[in-house]
This record gives sequence, C-alpha cells and structure tokens, in this order.
Amino acid sequence: MTLVRLLFRMAEAKTGYQPYHYDDPSANLWSTYLSKSEKYDKTMAQNWKGDMDAILIFAGLFSASVTAFIIESYKDLSPDPSETTVLLLAQISQQLASISLSNGSLPDPAKFMQQDNSFSPPTAALVCNALWFLSLGLSLICALSATLVEQWTRQYLQATNRKPAPQDRARLNTYLYQGIKKYKMAAVVETIPMLLHISLFLFFAGLVAFLVPVNSALEYLILTMLVVCCILYFLATILPIFRLACPYWTPLSTICWFLLQKLHLLHRRDADGNEVPILSPLLEAREYDAIEITPERDQRDLKAMCWTITALREDNEFEPFVEVIPSVVSGFDYSAKWLMDMLLNHEDISIKLGHRIPRLLTTCTTGLLDPGVAHKRAVTCLKSIWSLIMLSMPKPAPSQPNTFREKLKFKEDTFDLLFNVQKAVPSVEGHVLSVSIVIARSLLDMQMDRALALESELLTVLESGQPGCTVEKGLYVTTPARNTLFQASLLKIKSMENDISKMKTLTSPEPYATMEAIAFHHTLAISLATNPDTLGGESQTDVRDILDSIKAFQVIVNQASLNLALEYIGNILELDTLPHEAFNTLRRAFFRIKFKGQFTKESQERLVAYLEEAVEYSPDSSTRLPQSIIDILLSLTRVLTDPTLVLKAVGIIGNYVKQTSNEAAPTALATLERSLPRDAPVCVPLDLFSSHLYTDAKPNRKPNPSRTSTLSSTHTSNS
Repeated sequence: MTLVRLLFRMAEAKTGYQPYHYDDPSANLWSTYLSKSEKYDKTMAQNWKGDMDAILIFAGLFSASVTAFIIESYKDLSPDPSETTVLLLAQISQQLASISLSNGSLPDPAKFMQQDNSFSPPTAALVCNALWFLSLGLSLICALSATLVEQWTRQYLQATNRKPAPQDRARLNTYLYQGIKKYKMAAVVETIPMLLHISLFLFFAGLVAFLVPVNSALEYLILTMLVVCCILYFLATILPIFRLACPYWTPLSTICWFLLQKLHLLHRRDADGNEVPILSPLLEAREYDAIEITPERDQRDLKAMCWTITALREDNEFEPFVEVIPSVVSGFDYSAKWLMDMLLNHEDISIKLGHRIPRLLTTCTTGLLDPGVAHKRAVTCLKSIWSLIMLSMPKPAPSQPNTFREKLKFKEDTFDLLFNVQKAVPSVEGHVLSVSIVIARSLLDMQMDRALALESELLTVLESGQPGCTVEKGLYVTTPARNTLFQASLLKIKSMENDISKMKTLTSPEPYATMEAIAFHHTLAISLATNPDTLGGESQTDVRDILDSIKAFQVIVNQASLNLALEYIGNILELDTLPHEAFNTLRRAFFRIKFKGQFTKESQERLVAYLEEAVEYSPDSSTRLPQSIIDILLSLTRVLTDPTLVLKAVGIIGNYVKQTSNEAAPTALATLERSLPRDAPVCVPLDLFSSHLYTDAKPNRKPNPSRTSTLSSTHTSNS
C-alpha cells in the first residue's frame, strides 16, 4: 500500500494538480481566485524587478563616479606632506636665523611646535566631502535595498507556489499579500528611487562646494545648473498633483499628494459642478479622472477613435471595427452612441463612417473576394449601416430649409450600391431589404421635416407680413417675369407629385430625386412670393397657394410612408425567412405615419390583402408571420376608410380573434367597427372550421412556410 501511495504521489508531481485528486470541493473555486491573483502578482513582480534593475545599474555607475571625486577631495581634510616639508625647512631656516641673531643661544622650540599644530581643513573642503560621502552612502544604500527587494519578490513568488492544492496556495497567497500591504512594501520600493535622487542632488551640491576655491566661474556655472535642475524637479513633482494627465512624476509627488490630502487642500468638481474633497491616492485619482463621464472624456474618445480609423487603412483591418458597431449602437452607453454619431458625420472623409463603410461594402461587388468572405463582409457592413441609421441622437433643428439634407446619414446614391451588392451576393437579400427600407424612411422623414418647416415659415409670413428666411438673396425679377416663373414652379410641382404617385417602389433614388426637385421649386416659389420688393396683397395670395402646395406634398409623403411599410410587408411575405431585424425595421417604417391623413384605395387594398395573408394559419397551426409583425399590421388598419375594405378587414380580424389570444386583435377590431357607418352591416365571423374552408378556397396562393418559429430573429440580427 505504501508503494502504491508513493507511485501515486510521483505521478501527481509529474502531471501537476488535478482537482479530483483532492478532497476539498472548493478547489475549483480557489482556482478562479488564483487565476487572477497570480496574474496580478506576476505583473507587480515584473514592475518591481524592472525598477530595481535600473536602480542597481545607475547606483553602481554613480557610486563609481562619486568615489573618483572623493579620492581627490578627501586629501583636503588632512595636511599636505609636501606643505609639511616646506614648513619644516622654513622652521629650520628660522631657527638658524634666530641663532645668528641671538649670539648662539637656541630659540624656544615650543613656539615652532605650536605653529605646526595650527592646521585646520577649509570649510569648502568639509562641506564638499560631507555632501559627497552622504551621496555615496545613499547610493550604496539604494543598491543594497534594490538587491533586497529583488530577493523579497522572488521569495514571495516562490512561497505562493510551493503548495500544489489551489486552496492552500490561495490562502498562502492571501496571507503573504496582506503582509506586503501591512508593512507597506510598495512604499519601501517607491522610497528607493527617491533616495537615489537625493544622492544625485547631494553630489551636485558638493560639486559646487568643491569648485569654490578652484574657480568662481565654474562654481557659478555648476550652481546655475543645480538650481535649474532643482526647479525642474520641483515642477515635475507638483505638476501631476494639479494636472492629473501630466506624464511627469517623481517619488516626492506621492508624498506631497498625501500631505495635501491630509490638509484637505485637494478638491475636484463633480458632475453637478460642486467641489468635493479627493480621498483616493494619486494613481486612483488619475484613473477616476480618465474614466469619469465628462465632455472632456468624450472629446478624448473622439480623438482616439479618429486616430484609430485613420490607422485602419486596409479593408481587412477596418472590417473588425465595423463589426462591433451594431453592438455599440444597441448598448446603453450614451457616450459610445454619441461617438458613433460624431464619426458618422465627421468632416474628414478618411474618418467619416458614412463614407468608409459604403466604400468597404463596395469591395463585395468586385467579384475579387471569395464568396464566403464577400458574404461575411457584406453582412457586417449592412448590419452597421442599419444600426447607424436607427441611431437616434438629440440634435437642434436646422435653421435653414437647405440644411435639412445635412441630417442625412446615408443619401439616395446608397440604393444603387445596395442593388449592386444584392446582385453580387444574393445571400444577403434580407439584409439589403431592411437597410433599403430604413434609408428610405430616413429620406421621407427629412422631406416631411423640411415641408413642416416651410409650412411654419409661410404661416409666420402670413401673420407678420415680413419675408421669411427662405428668400434667395440677389433674386430680383420684374413683376411679369416673377408671375410667370411662380406659376411655372407650381405647375412643375404638381407634375412631379403625379410622377411620385405612379412610382411602384420607394427603395430607389428616383422618388427622392423628384422630391428634392419639388423642394427646390417650393423654395424658389417662396422666394418669389415673399420678396420684400413685391410683398403685398397679390403675394399674400401666392403665399397661400404655396402653402396649399406644401400641404399637398405632405400628404404625398405620408402616403409614401404607408407605401414603404406595405412594400416591406409584401417583400417579407415573399421571402422564405425573415429579413434582418424585420420587426424593428417595420416599426421604423410605421412610426411616423399620420393615420388621420388621406390614403389611396389601392394602398388600402394592399394592406387588407397582406393582413389576410399574414394571419393565415398553416397546417401546423401557426400564422404566416410572427405575432409582433401582425400587431403592426393590425395597427396599420387605422388607415382604412373605404367601408368595403373595413368590412373585409373586420371579417379577417374576427376569424383571427377566434384562434388567438392576442390582445391587439380585439382592439383593432373594435376600432374598425367604430369607424364603420351606423347603417353598415358588421361582418360576422365564420363558424367552426369555416376559417379552414375559407383558407383552402383561396385560388393561386403561393405556399410559404410559417415564420412564427423565427420570431426571435425579429429582435436579433440574422447572420
């Protein structure tokens, strides 16, 4: 049995620790602690070792230099033998002279002995040697301390790794680390460089004292250098206290910070502008100042990201950056969203995401990439474009109608790029569809906002009789020419509005180019009608005509908004799987529709047809579309005004209510029933099994699988 245990321990020593070899069930728990603590200890030991190695090298060289100076200077502390010889010869000469003058009598020798013992070292020599010996002593103490710190660090790391069991190593690590904190080993390590600095300044001071009897010019030169070094050292000490971002620092900075903190002289301003005392150490205060949410931090983040994007010159380097944009936009960090918004509209085209991302997406249309790589890159770019368009940040309203386009994140030309991407990479059809819809919705929002601003301006003109801000400067025409141009603009507007109503799709540049032309003619007509030189009774009539035209244009934009939502629903019904973020995209298209407006019968018929198909139950008793999208369709039924279509919708929703517990369906049904005329018959839902018969009786129905199983994809991104 003893041999078996010995073999088991030998095998254990070779293979290392295995949790199941120990009885303590907390082994894995302590392993988690060790994974963090050992990493921290290793970093701390490396930092200390690097500092101590540098101190050892510098202290060794410095000590050798100071020793060379001391060898030369300590001689001034004792009498010079050559001077003693000269003094003795002078004494003999004096004695001989005294004998000759005293007629052979010998002088008193005590008088000459007293002169021999009268030597005392110069003050400059005493000061110089005292300073240099102190400097040498401190330097050697630093070298010894650095050696000891390296030994203590090695011993600490070795002691914490002697036990194989994680729980034992962890407890030993905690025990020894608490000793490091209790006896302030970190403070000792920080004191060693400070002593070395003091040693260096003592050497310079001694050098000044050494040069006092030698040469005044050299003395003042070294003294000036010493004063300058002291001033610079003092500045490097106090600057990080009052400017936490300052990179300069000395060992005395921590001491000065501690003293000022104890005297309650350190304060900072919180987010509300109030002064609060600083209670944390210098390094922690610097870290807090760097990560605290402030406008200054946001500007630093912006500069850092601008540098990052500029450095990402290659497409394969820039793609990972684009890949994280959706998660940033969908997060809760307002500063990160602000950062994305600033990068999206940056002035530098090499940084502007609105330019860089489409340019990256263009590489998918060249045919040079592997199909898998092209698909992944296209999906990454399309997801980012979709997220950036959905990003909503509070901004001041544009002051001029011609500045509304500056709010656009992606313009009409993006539709051509999306068409080419879908043609080159057919597998991203769902992503292209969702991105096209949100871009179209943003363009319609811009057109509606600008039309509302023009309407507000014209109403102000009618009330005040003063020209508005849309008047074109330098536009001076004669009255006949003005009237002709004004009428031509209104006729052109009506013609283009008819063209928009005939367009079948809203995910192409043509409708928005036409709307831009209408906006131009509206601006021109307003300038003609509100010209200060001609503003009068006739112009008031023209202003009302333009106001009616703008209101009619708003109706067209509102109708286009409904058509856009219906276009997306129709495409969803044709696809086998849900597009990217189908629910959020449809909600974005639906959000700004004014239900009290006028809508064409054709669009109402499309809505009823799509509703009928969406709530259709498949053989597995699930609807064609997920419940969340059906809820939006039910909300859209508020646009129905034709009694026949309302009755049909009531029948469809009535059948749907019988087979579901959806709360939105009864609400929509009640709303439709209230909108019917009092004499209109209410459609009674079919009896049991009649809904199945009704479904089977629909001719030419394209079989599509149910999308209810993909409900979760309406809230998450498709790959």
